[in-house]
Amino acid sequence: MKLLEYALEPRGTGWLVTFPHLGQVPHATSTRQGGVSSGIYDSLNLGLMSGDDLTLVDENRRIFSRMLGIPIVQNLSMTHGVRVAHLRTPQDMERPHDADACISNHPEVSLSLTTADCVPIFFYDARAGAVGLAHAGWRGTVNGIAARVVEEMADKLGSQARHLRVALGPAIGLCCFEVGDEVAEEFHAQYGSQAWIEKRATKWHIDLHQANRVWLERVGVSPGNIRSCPLCTCCRADLFYSWRRESGKTGRLLSAIALKPLD
Repeated sequence: MKLLEYALEPRGTGWLVTFPHLGQVPHATSTRQGGVSSGIYDSLNLGLMSGDDLTLVDENRRIFSRMLGIPIVQNLSMTHGVRVAHLRTPQDMERPHDADACISNHPEVSLSLTTADCVPIFFYDARAGAVGLAHAGWRGTVNGIAARVVEEMADKLGSQARHLRVALGPAIGLCCFEVGDEVAEEFHAQYGSQAWIEKRATKWHIDLHQANRVWLERVGVSPGNIRSCPLCTCCRADLFYSWRRESGKTGRLLSAIALKPLD
């Protein structure tokens, strides 16, 4: 029986996006439901830099941590680059790293990052006992952050691309990711002509999930081991925050993964 691409499952008072093919490792992308924030941040805002009351954000993070069963720590100071941080011990979670992705094989380390339209990418190698997580905005996508994580997991953690299972979390879709000629030119230079880079009237529309899939397959990840959640963060205001929809004045989703839950 083929596993579902993704699941939208109830946890506590909210909902989480999970991926059945990742098995039993605790992982999820949050939705905006089930928290204590209000107004434009209603309700499970997990972004420390969103402008929301930090006491509410902290409580929301505790709620999400209980939903998922792992500690939630701000691992990354994201720069829309392709740097990958290696978290070797739990002490490495005590400060945010200047990177857009993180990897670990330590059973007590949890990886997490926030998004509000960019693609969260989960990586899991059961044989190597290793996990990874990436933040892929359009710059990180076109420059191959997905491939960099695969390469760093191989180099640092002994992972093999053919053993990796990868999941692309909810992000802005082809329907809403509208860009000008300058950005489209960068995608054409990297990928050539593609059906998922299309001109509509005066703007280009790009499918970031497909763009990241190309990189993953280039470095040896099996297409059958890649799953994605097609729900568009910009369209689905009932489920997700969206930087594009709200012109930056919005909450943040949080994606996290670890090798095992808290005892």
